[in-house]
Amino acid sequence: NNLTLFRATRTAKIGARAGRLSRLVKVMRFLPGIGVSRGSGEEGEKLRQIQNQLTNVLSKRVACLTILLVIVMPLCSIGTYPEGDFSKQAFVESLWRRAGDVKAVYQTETCTGLADGVTNPCEVAWEQYRQSIFEFGSFYKDQPYGPYKVCIDESDHPLEGCWDISSEARSFEPTRKSFRLLVRSNGLISIFDWAEPTKSEARVGLVLITLVIVLMCGACTLLNYSASELAVRPLERMLTSIKNSAKAIFSSCDAIGAAEDDDEFGPEMGSEVALLERVVKKIATLAELSQKKNPWDEADLFGMKNEELGVFAMTHASGVFNPNAASHEIDGQVNGRTEISVTMQWQLEEIGIDYQVLLSWQFNVLTLETVKLEKIAFWMLMNNPGSSNWTENYVEGKKLREFVSRLASKYLDNRYHNFMHALDVSHSVFRYLSMVQADAFLSMLDQFALLVAAIAHDVGHFGMTNGFLIETQHELAVLYNDKSPLENMHCSRLFEILAEAPCNIFTAAEASQFKECRKLIIDAILHTDITQHPAMVKNLELLFEMNSKVLSRADAMASGAPVLSDGEIEIFSAPENKRLIQQTLLHGADIANPAKPWAIAYDWAHRVLDEYAQQGDQEKALGIPVQVLNDRDKVNRPNSQVGFIEFLVTPFIVAKVRLFRGFAELPELLEGNLLTWERVWAEESNPNEAEREKVRERVEKICHSLQSSWEIKEL
Repeated sequence: NNLTLFRATRTAKIGARAGRLSRLVKVMRFLPGIGVSRGSGEEGEKLRQIQNQLTNVLSKRVACLTILLVIVMPLCSIGTYPEGDFSKQAFVESLWRRAGDVKAVYQTETCTGLADGVTNPCEVAWEQYRQSIFEFGSFYKDQPYGPYKVCIDESDHPLEGCWDISSEARSFEPTRKSFRLLVRSNGLISIFDWAEPTKSEARVGLVLITLVIVLMCGACTLLNYSASELAVRPLERMLTSIKNSAKAIFSSCDAIGAAEDDDEFGPEMGSEVALLERVVKKIATLAELSQKKNPWDEADLFGMKNEELGVFAMTHASGVFNPNAASHEIDGQVNGRTEISVTMQWQLEEIGIDYQVLLSWQFNVLTLETVKLEKIAFWMLMNNPGSSNWTENYVEGKKLREFVSRLASKYLDNRYHNFMHALDVSHSVFRYLSMVQADAFLSMLDQFALLVAAIAHDVGHFGMTNGFLIETQHELAVLYNDKSPLENMHCSRLFEILAEAPCNIFTAAEASQFKECRKLIIDAILHTDITQHPAMVKNLELLFEMNSKVLSRADAMASGAPVLSDGEIEIFSAPENKRLIQQTLLHGADIANPAKPWAIAYDWAHRVLDEYAQQGDQEKALGIPVQVLNDRDKVNRPNSQVGFIEFLVTPFIVAKVRLFRGFAELPELLEGNLLTWERVWAEESNPNEAEREKVRERVEKICHSLQSSWEIKEL
């Protein structure tokens, strides 16, 4: 009937079952995503053996430790006072009933003035109560604990007071209050000397703690030894072998040149892992040298005379070499201008535009005369610092003027999607190319093609959204299967114009170059479709997270250095990343108005909402659903801009700023406009306090996101 033994037995049974859980470790390795890639052949077999041995040994150690803990720990409580002993409470309740009998006798019986020889009922009741107390104390005389005092604390009770029973129980009042145990039943209290059980539990607790520490230390030692023998030491032997082999690899690379001298093997090598990385880089260098067919890069070829290129043609594998093709492969990083010439500035001043204004966000196409729009578009296409060397040599000015004029004529007189919007977007791309230092990773032809995409990205737009075209089954939606019908149409119109000989500004480009330009332009324009926006934001965030160590720029921020690092250039030059950046520059310019000075942002916001309202009028006339922003009678313009900034512009700008520090000024402009839109909304709508507070919370959250977009991350 010992409750502690029963619990210990049950715990041991649970521990035995827990040990079987070690088998689960073996089963889990077969689950998708959990199993370790083991390679193939002999190497894969070795990895499997190491994994199996390590899994078996560690699982056994953990199972044994679990069993020991769940079995041994409860056993330590066997020698302590059993928790199931209710004798104390039973005795106290019995004494209280006896005391109640005495009280009842005193209240109902006459205990004074009795004749001689007549039994006094009060004395009989009192004697029975005293005998019960004596039995209570005697019961514990052979125990290491017992009662030493019994008290009744009811004022109207005839037995009120305390009885000293220390002699009967052989227990005495302890010196410390913590050794006292009070057992109560209504008005009766029994005080026990609980010193010995308390000390016994403390001793057992110390033993238990010591045992757990010993078990854990032993288990850790075993686990460490097992991991060391089965994993660490084999890896050490492998890395040592790599280190020895590396000497031969590094010593064989002396012929690479002085630039590689710092890679020589030496005793200062910090770790075998770092050495392994250097070995891999060295092998990659050797592989690149062995596979490179042309020992001259395009930068070396540019500027060579025909005679020199003819000599080079003799060494070309095909025996045929096109000098023009080499000239076209201009690397913008090497040959691109960073500033425009004085002549270019004079040309701009003749149009009536100050170059410093053009290089700022104060440039406002809405204030320009119509005759200046095409001239400025021509000037930016021809004189963009990152592509002007290419345009000067390979783009005819007459064809470029005709191209711009023809393109401008194809833009309709919409409230928003007009040639002014195209020029505004082109100006933003013009500035973005400089802000992100595009010369470092985009060729001159890439930059020129991106500017062409900007000026033509909305050509032929007739002021309706893709949703409207799809809803009304417009011929463009039918033609392009509901997939970005407007953007596809813009691309088609652009290349129809380029197909005209007087407008073909890519005449000097090789077929392969024009093919790449066409691919770039189409891809960039198609990604101005707003449905591509969420995926683009996600891709920008992924690009940063995957390269956060390089792109965090803690050193650059500390030094104030504006130049891209070699690591950043390498990341941005990757084909898939370059493509994403080109999409980002054009799409970012297309929705850039909220991050421009207030007067410009305000005018463009009302223009686009006016165009939406015109579409809403047509939707009402056709009896089709009116889109949210298109109902001129319901839309709140300032609040719509708060939402546009919150859900579209802010995440996009935050993602851009994390990648390029050149965009650092955009969050400040956007935040200022957001606060102004909030104020205008409050003035025009006169909202109640609850609505005002709700919008205030949204704005504060957006501002916090913008302010933290440029904080240096601790990696």
